[in-house]
Amino acid sequence: MSNVQKGQNHKRGIMQAPWHEGDVASTTCTVCGKQVKARYETRDIRMNRSRVTFSNILVGVCSECDSMISLPRQSIAQIRELSSWK
Repeated sequence: MSNVQKGQNHKRGIMQAPWHEGDVASTTCTVCGKQVKARYETRDIRMNRSRVTFSNILVGVCSECDSMISLPRQSIAQIRELSSWK
């Protein structure tokens, strides 16, 4: 999420903590354009131009229009790992 940094201070900078289901962050929705609270939840997602569906992936969801608006780093790593098996 661009407007919120989650993590803890570390001598060399900010260490990113992973997002968890139920976490909330303030951001601007890329679909409806509103300033919203995005909530993190697991969903089944299908990548553009692909018939492959990934199950139980953590995503950021707009509280206004219910669209998927972000994909946390740990979910990208999970998708890459799952892609190697498909």
